[in-house]
Amino acid sequence: MNFACEASIFIKTQYDGNMMAKKKRNESALVYAAQKGQKEALQQLLTRNWSWLKGLVYNISGNADDLDDIMQDICVKVITKIDTLREPECFRPWLAVLARRQALQYRRRKARKPIQLSEEIIEQKRDEKNQLFENIEEKERYQQLMSAIQSLPEKYREVFMLQHSGDVTYGQIAEILDVPVTTVQIRLVRARRMLYDKIINRDEDKVLEK
Repeated sequence: MNFACEASIFIKTQYDGNMMAKKKRNESALVYAAQKGQKEALQQLLTRNWSWLKGLVYNISGNADDLDDIMQDICVKVITKIDTLREPECFRPWLAVLARRQALQYRRRKARKPIQLSEEIIEQKRDEKNQLFENIEEKERYQQLMSAIQSLPEKYREVFMLQHSGDVTYGQIAEILDVPVTTVQIRLVRARRMLYDKIINRDEDKVLEK
């Protein structure tokens, strides 16, 4: 690697680090403002973190239909608990812990709740079933991918979902999960490798069956 390339990499690393530090300071300022009752600041905090937060919640619930309800529960908790955050610079890890707790509680509540199907729900389910026959191959691919993702060990699934849930950097994922950046990178590489193996093996099995 020549000097120009090394210098370019060094400058980019410094720039990315400075940008992350600046964003963190801005986010801390928003936390201070939200704790003082500024609703706009609280809304900005949630909006900025919405994408990765949904990815984290889906990693736990495994059901897209539950996302809106869980996210609403999280919003309520953030509003009522933001005053308890003593270190505003740790907002994202704090939010991640809160989100995991709410998603797990929702999943437990739903598991205990008896299912009651009204005529309207039955009709809705029937319509959904009919829609499944459209674009079968595409839907099978999607289901195959989601099944493979859900079968990953939690620590790999979590990193994969965060990385693909929005514009989140490795550094931000490391901050959210409270692990080193190198750990994030290693887990992501392994997650992708496991997914590739699972999907390729399934395709080969189908070919053999035919």
